[in-house]
Amino acid sequence: MNKKIFGLGLIILLIGIVVINIIQDVREKNAVEAAKEKFLQSKNLEQLDEGLKDGEVPPDFELETLDGQFVKLSDYKGQKVILNFWASWCPPCKAEMPHMENYYKAKAKQENVEILAINLTSAERGGNARKKVQKFIEEYDLTFPVPLDENGKLGKTYQAYTIPTTYMIDTNGMVHTRIIGPMDEETIEKIVSEMK
Repeated sequence: MNKKIFGLGLIILLIGIVVINIIQDVREKNAVEAAKEKFLQSKNLEQLDEGLKDGEVPPDFELETLDGQFVKLSDYKGQKVILNFWASWCPPCKAEMPHMENYYKAKAKQENVEILAINLTSAERGGNARKKVQKFIEEYDLTFPVPLDENGKLGKTYQAYTIPTTYMIDTNGMVHTRIIGPMDEETIEKIVSEMK
């Protein structure tokens, strides 16, 4: 009798785990959609017209990561680059980061893609911005490079006034498209597949 109860309890536990995973997936997708919707409703359409245009050559830069590595955009010529601007307090940025990380782990290498997630460090709120960035990287288990725009110059150069802002750069080093607002894995995959 005890074995039957134990077995039944185990089955119920496993079903519970599956249901919880499904609910979390649905909530995550809904959070991205809600963030996109909120973003689009709250933004001035004139702002959406700012920034680099498709076919333009993005300005080169060199930034340092938390671990002291230097990242230069020109070092990635010949690769597709997802150049993302974000801050740790930004809800749409939080919504898209798991999608970017999932894509990076699963498909980036085979599709010749690098993600450079530029933290707008000068826009971080409160004190100790580097500590906040480190905590964010750890919390979201990010494995792609996270260069720091500590003086805010790069964000201004790329006119990343609304975050997240992402530039998709093709293998020739040209802007393929610019996305304002959060992305999900499906969006990333679709745009990457259209790029040279």
